[in-house]
Amino acid sequence: MDIFDKFTRKSERGEKTWKDTKTYFSQRYDLLKLEFLEKSSQLLSVVFSMLVVIVCALVVLIYLSSAVIHWLTLALNAAWAYTILCILFVGIIVFVLAKKDVLFVKPFIRKFSRIMYPDEVEELETENVIKDVEDEYDKQKGGSHE
Repeated sequence: MDIFDKFTRKSERGEKTWKDTKTYFSQRYDLLKLEFLEKSSQLLSVVFSMLVVIVCALVVLIYLSSAVIHWLTLALNAAWAYTILCILFVGIIVFVLAKKDVLFVKPFIRKFSRIMYPDEVEELETENVIKDVEDEYDKQKGGSHE
């Protein structure tokens, strides 16, 4: 009977280990699904909020452009009013295209990286702040000798 008890205890331990392993992977899978859901909802909220801001900005831009057209038409003739507004819009487009990295790309990448990798970004930002402070200190220290 001793031999049978050893085998049954080993098989029970094996079954328990297998059951614990399945439970672990099931819970790990559920955790990954929840993390994905959280991060994707944060990303979608950022995208939708930016879309709302863009739509509101376009409505304001259309309203203001019609007001400027009306005002310029009273001061000048209609052809000059539309020409001036067209030049203003072309200038705005050129400015936005020239500064698109600073205005759009870098803030979006920074926001998305904070959502997707919060721990790594926090460590990197801390290192950058420390480096900036050290650089500023070195500039002040070097500037006093000259």
